[in-house]
Amino acid sequence: MAPRTVSVVNMKGGVGKSTTVASLAETLASEGLRVLVIDLDPQSNVSMMLAGQDRWVELRQANRTIDEYFNQYVYGGEPRFFREFVANRVSDIAGEPALDLLISTPEFRYIERHALEKWVSQGFDIRQLNTRFSRLTHSAIENVADSYDLVLFDCPPGISMFAEAAIELSEFIVIPTIPDYVSRLGIFAFRKRALRSMEQRRFTDDRIYTLITKYEDGNSLHQSEAALLKDQFNVFETRIPQAEQIARAAEWSDHKRTLEQKYGDAAAVIRRFAGEFRERVGLI
Repeated sequence: MAPRTVSVVNMKGGVGKSTTVASLAETLASEGLRVLVIDLDPQSNVSMMLAGQDRWVELRQANRTIDEYFNQYVYGGEPRFFREFVANRVSDIAGEPALDLLISTPEFRYIERHALEKWVSQGFDIRQLNTRFSRLTHSAIENVADSYDLVLFDCPPGISMFAEAAIELSEFIVIPTIPDYVSRLGIFAFRKRALRSMEQRRFTDDRIYTLITKYEDGNSLHQSEAALLKDQFNVFETRIPQAEQIARAAEWSDHKRTLEQKYGDAAAVIRRFAGEFRERVGLI
């Protein structure tokens, strides 16, 4: 059975996107699912959260990165299978959960530019470029499809060719957002673009979910904006609070810890969101 594929994406930064990916992946893996996280963001936040700096450096030195995977198609060389780039059993959660990761690096921001320069010089138009990126991404997932129940793409802010490819490949899209006016307006524009990609696979907008993050229960603006988001979009019932424990959970620990030790009182909310996510994407 093919894994569920989900892109976590927002045009804006600072909405808790990578934190959402990391906490969701760790929770689901701790519950027994086989999860692969693919970091498409050159900022490498989710890579650092899940692998820790030491292992991230080791993987980078061993050329086991997403930029090296795509490099072989841009520059040529001895081909390597996608699974060779994936780091197994990441996370500092106790119990060795089946959570794997393809890390990103700051160099990844240059791969797309180099690919565009090369393929445009060879006569590719924009549609052909999109198709090529999509096929390369699809081929990568096919190479490991039997190993996972869920593939999560952590997409960069804005829209890159790689993010477009991930969205086109995904069965579901999760848009983390802060409940404010500007963020809500941005979701309208992004949903239209995402829906066009999903309609090519005959998916509808009921597969595009909004997740309210950094929510402050006592903030009247957050309350009113959350209500508007719920009226206008397909919103998760669970709201991720603005909590120091969630922010601190991004810090790597050399000692294994339970989900409750890592996320503190926020662990209950993290688990509730994971349960709702499982139900909505059919991983029950």
